[in-house]
Amino acid sequence: MRHAEKNVFARIDWITMIIVVALVAFGLISLTSIMATPFTGEESSINDYIDKLNLEYIERQAQNFLIGLAAMIVFMVFDYEVLKPLSWWGYAGCLAFLLLVLGAGKIRGGTQGWFVLDTINRAFQPSEITKIAIIIMLSKIVSSAMDKDGYLKRFRDILICVALTSLPAGLVIWQPDMGTAIVYIVIMVFIFFVGRIRWPWIFTGIAVVAVAVPLIYLYAFKDYQLDRITDFLQPQLDSDSDVALTLTAIGSGQLWGKGFFNEATLAQMRWIRARHTDYIFAGIGEGVGFIGGSALIVTYLLLCLRWIRVSYTSKDNFGSCITMGCLGVLVAHIFENIGMNIGLMPVTGIPLPFISYGGSNMLTNMMCVGLVQNVWMRHYTDKHTRDWNSLRYDRKKRSLA
Repeated sequence: MRHAEKNVFARIDWITMIIVVALVAFGLISLTSIMATPFTGEESSINDYIDKLNLEYIERQAQNFLIGLAAMIVFMVFDYEVLKPLSWWGYAGCLAFLLLVLGAGKIRGGTQGWFVLDTINRAFQPSEITKIAIIIMLSKIVSSAMDKDGYLKRFRDILICVALTSLPAGLVIWQPDMGTAIVYIVIMVFIFFVGRIRWPWIFTGIAVVAVAVPLIYLYAFKDYQLDRITDFLQPQLDSDSDVALTLTAIGSGQLWGKGFFNEATLAQMRWIRARHTDYIFAGIGEGVGFIGGSALIVTYLLLCLRWIRVSYTSKDNFGSCITMGCLGVLVAHIFENIGMNIGLMPVTGIPLPFISYGGSNMLTNMMCVGLVQNVWMRHYTDKHTRDWNSLRYDRKKRSLA
């Protein structure tokens, strides 16, 4: 087991860091504009503008980022191999928190998934940190199977991974929080992809989902969840639905947007519910228009491509699985959040990574950054390129020996 290494910070992936800091900075600017008291156009001085700003959210989000930055550093400095023997403890601890929050947690936004710490005016969402536990737990199992057989092929390993994902997903659905449960499943799918799971298992999974979705829709969804699906499929039926309002706000931005800190934007007038969290992309689309929104999506795409590169150059299968699990979190949140804002996905209450206001989500995102940085700082260099074909041959040879 290797501990903190010398000069480890000299090998930081600065491309990832630049993109993440840019996203956080853009998020702070967006929050500052969206949460401001509506401007009237009569402001004539800097003090007039400052008086309209709600700096409480900005200060707290900046604190959230600094806390996340500290967590990122912790996850960077020790070789990620240290996480293997701790994986079961972390997973069990997260399950305990998920069970405890069902009995002692507070309800926010219709979900009983929060521990509220009144003394420090903070709230903690265990389902967010559970994403990290699932990533490490599944990565350990899948990478061990790959090291032994060359790929994920044993039914026992697949079944264990499905069970380990389904248990916390079921507890989160009970809160209820369907969006986070979907993120857990996406994490598993991305790690299975690294494990080169075979097509028969993929088709089996598709068949199970095809059977389960109608049953969940008919017997598990609550009334408000059914209303969300109806609003998604037929937004024209309710002009006051979240989907209709966000589409109106985004459409009002047109090509170049109204700009931030302009008078009486729809976001500032609270036209959009949860405009600082779940629906922040609607306020961004209104402010920067189609061009700015597209630039944001491209920025996310660059970060995703970078993490794919980190996964490919990892020194071992465990690192590859960890990176792709973190990528699964990122992709699920981007796709779900932007999709529900533009009417391509049902409303699931999922925040936009590094941009939406929220401490637990920012902490989880920065932990993912720390894990990816950890893998990158110990990856194969150009002088020692990873030969995937040789690795697969050697593993197959060892398994047959």
